[in-house]
Amino acid sequence: MLRFRGVTKRYGAQTVLDDLELELPLSGVTFIMGPSGAGKSVLGRLAVGLEFADHGRVEVDGVPLDGLPERALRPRRARLGYLTQSPALLDWLSLRENVALGPQRVHRWPRDRALAAADAALSDVGLSELAHARPPAVGPGTQKRAAVARALACRPRALVYDEPTTGLDPRSARQLDDLIAFAARRGTAAVVVSHDLVSAERTAERVLVLHQGRIGYDGSAQALATSNAPAVRVLREGTSHD
Repeated sequence: MLRFRGVTKRYGAQTVLDDLELELPLSGVTFIMGPSGAGKSVLGRLAVGLEFADHGRVEVDGVPLDGLPERALRPRRARLGYLTQSPALLDWLSLRENVALGPQRVHRWPRDRALAAADAALSDVGLSELAHARPPAVGPGTQKRAAVARALACRPRALVYDEPTTGLDPRSARQLDDLIAFAARRGTAAVVVSHDLVSAERTAERVLVLHQGRIGYDGSAQALATSNAPAVRVLREGTSHD
């Protein structure tokens, strides 16, 4: 269980999250949505201890993350991983070698075991035939799928995805949606930070919309389509201007 207990986060005079209360079971696919500047990416970084709350606390399975030293955060990040918008692949390594870096660094696995895990993960995301290609030789969608494979090779309990479909063409975005749903069915829950309404409608089991620093909508993707909640209206208006 991921819990936000009275979490406030400020940057200078701007309050991004305001006494936020939230409980997220680490299962299925949950989307965290909101227009630009709503605080959704901040929420994602707080969830894995990349940032800390100014007030309140963030807990994973009852253990507060706030203030933990880096050595104590590492094993928790192994269970609750984080994928940035950029794939962050190393150009001079093959996709297979890039994926193997995940378990090598997170779990300190020997190279042979990490490469075996990379092969399995690349198969899961449909990239076995491109295992020996280098990142510059493949497209953005393939690079993002390889980044997901790298995270899955570490066998996390859940993954926080930060705007995973940003910069992708519609076909690649839908492939990534399907991959996120597939991983969730296989036991790696997804917390997806996104403004992509199409992805949410296709993939999400639960949608949360941030509004004025708090949760302004909490429900299904299907109900989101007809909701008149102020948070949802603001989200639609912001999306239509993208």
